[in-house]
Amino acid sequence: MPTEPRTPPSPTDQPADASAPTPHARAAQSAGKARRLRTEADKLEAFCVVVRAASSAADHAAFAEVSRAASKALQAKFGGGTITSVFAWLTSSAGKDALDSVLAGEVALTGSLSVEQIVEAVALAQKAELLRATQG
Repeated sequence: MPTEPRTPPSPTDQPADASAPTPHARAAQSAGKARRLRTEADKLEAFCVVVRAASSAADHAAFAEVSRAASKALQAKFGGGTITSVFAWLTSSAGKDALDSVLAGEVALTGSLSVEQIVEAVALAQKAELLRATQG
């Protein structure tokens, strides 16, 4: 029984590598990343506004008013949150990642604060969290 020489299969005959993303999947991943970056940047900006307002409160009564207003705004925009959670998020790895994305130009700020004001607010949050941690 004669055997015919085998020709190697062409690349189009090969099954697609299941682990390689398709162009559609890459676009969806890219769009998903863009949405995530936008959400995190919006959160970063909103939280920095809260930090700046809290930091400028002249006394406990003013701070309490900022806290109440922040809670209402955070509930409306993000479904909840407190002034304490704002400071904690800004000093967390998620807050750092959001700031890094802004500083790297991966996502632009759209609110009223400049990049410098965001950096300053994050630094204020870090100092406040350090004080809170050392004072119990």
